[in-house]
Amino acid sequence: MTETLGREEVLSQAYALGLSQLGGTLATTHAEDGTPYVTFVLFHLRENGEVLFGSGVRPQHTRNIRATPEVSFLVDNREVIRSDWTAFNRVVIEGRAEEVAKDSAEYGPLLQELEGKNRMAAVFTDRGILFRIRPRRLILMRGFEATRHIVDFGEEGAG
Repeated sequence: MTETLGREEVLSQAYALGLSQLGGTLATTHAEDGTPYVTFVLFHLRENGEVLFGSGVRPQHTRNIRATPEVSFLVDNREVIRSDWTAFNRVVIEGRAEEVAKDSAEYGPLLQELEGKNRMAAVFTDRGILFRIRPRRLILMRGFEATRHIVDFGEEGAG
């Protein structure tokens, strides 16, 4: 039998998985034709379920977010599949991406959080755009468990 995890435990396990991975998969909607688009980005998953990542002005995913800010983000530890399928864990964050303005009071502290995880990601981000995903829902899936551990944030996100 699978235990039911409370909100704080789901967020704690998701955060720990996020700390163990440098990159994740960002899914957006093509600005030009509405088809799905996925890309790999360096990121930081915050303890409250928000995702921070950087991008330049020109990449496809930046154009997509500006046109349709609803996104999905996948973090997983797929490298364990080679040795132990039962340890394959993943987190999906569904929410709305927003640009954090460089002149906002939040920009510096958020960039420092990203830098704490990956210095080069912060350097790259500071030359471009800092994005934050405010989650509507976070889903934790562990190993072979059928249970999906879900945290609903509602329309307001994690903020």
